[in-house]
Amino acid sequence: MRVFLPWVQAAARPGVFFVFGAVTVVFLAVFTAVLVPAIELASGAPPPDVVLLQTPADFFAWLRAGGAEVRRLYGLFLVADTFYPVVYALFLGAWLWRLDPGGRLWPLPIWAAAADYVENLAHALLLYAYPAEPAALAGVALVATPVKWGLIALALLAVLGRTLARRR
Repeated sequence: MRVFLPWVQAAARPGVFFVFGAVTVVFLAVFTAVLVPAIELASGAPPPDVVLLQTPADFFAWLRAGGAEVRRLYGLFLVADTFYPVVYALFLGAWLWRLDPGGRLWPLPIWAAAADYVENLAHALLLYAYPAEPAALAGVALVATPVKWGLIALALLAVLGRTLARRR
């Protein structure tokens, strides 16, 4: 993890921190207001990246039911999600570093981003393999999703906890 520390420290500088925060919010807005609704409209269900518990059978049923348009939209989603993990990991890691320099919680969002990349790579390979349905690969992606969200939740709770502790 120490290899990421200089990046997190650089992102923690006041001006840079603000920019990473703003970019994180813009990405989040685009995902929640544009990409996820477009996929939901085309498929009747959200993309697997935002579904906490799913089976490989659920994923493949969603992929089949959505047709070519959902596969195209989900491919665009994955392209955008190539950049987002770096942005949120540096922002949340920098936030934790700013709240507790030298603390041990700043790597949480880095681990979340790693899980996000495992998830994204598996989903991209599943799109590439379509119409084949490699269940083991789908299983990897579907385990990475709740791990990612759990680590993001822990990082946000750590930010909240550190913020509250500093106010006392």
